[in-house]
Amino acid sequence: MLPVDKPLFLTPEELAEALRVSPETVRRWLRTGEVKGQRAGRLWRVPWEEGVRLLGDEEKLVEALKGVKG
Repeated sequence: MLPVDKPLFLTPEELAEALRVSPETVRRWLRTGEVKGQRAGRLWRVPWEEGVRLLGDEEKLVEALKGVKG
C-alpha cells in the first residue's frame, strides 16, 4: 500500500518533467502502448508503478517529482 503522500497516478506532464522529456512524448508513448496508462475522457493518467518502472526505482521517482510538485 502506498503512503498517503504518494499519488496513485501521475499526469503526463508530471511524468515528462521527471523523465526530462516533453509531455507530448509521454502522450505518444501512451498512445503507442510503450507506457501503460489509463484514459479518463480526454485525460491520460499513468499509474505510479509505471513511473517507478521508467525511472528504475521508487526513490528516483520521488526525488524527480520533488522538483515538479514543489
